[in-house]
Amino acid sequence: PHPAIHKILKSHSDLDMEPFFQLKLKLLPVVINWFRKARSRLANDLGESIQRGSLPSRELSALYKFVRGMPAFAVTSYCQQLVMNAQAKRRRIDYELRRLEDERQRLEDERRRLDGERCRLDYDEEAAWVILGGRPTSSEESSTVDSGSKRRR
Repeated sequence: PHPAIHKILKSHSDLDMEPFFQLKLKLLPVVINWFRKARSRLANDLGESIQRGSLPSRELSALYKFVRGMPAFAVTSYCQQLVMNAQAKRRRIDYELRRLEDERQRLEDERRRLDGERCRLDYDEEAAWVILGGRPTSSEESSTVDSGSKRRR
């Protein structure tokens, strides 16, 4: 079903990576993707004669040859990846901090709005008590609350 992959893996037990070194590490992602495709395609082929256990060791061997053949590039690439990861993480943290600051500001605005509404309600309530002739005493208050609840029903 996949004759090219099958032929390469059957004919070459040890893949030579040296011809790819002229392109430095630019070809490494292509090699990795080729092994991924080979692994997924061979996993789908039930009657495959190539041993599936040999594919991961061949992939590891190919990656090792890249690193061994270009140690300076491998170290540089590793360090560049660390920098890129740190920058990406810093961007995520900065985004999250901005989001939290926006949320904090929104909550403060909402609190101010609710405080203002509460003040207006307090003022309206006091104005209503003044119109009613003042606040009731403790005993009058309980009867007012009871009579108020009876009227609502």
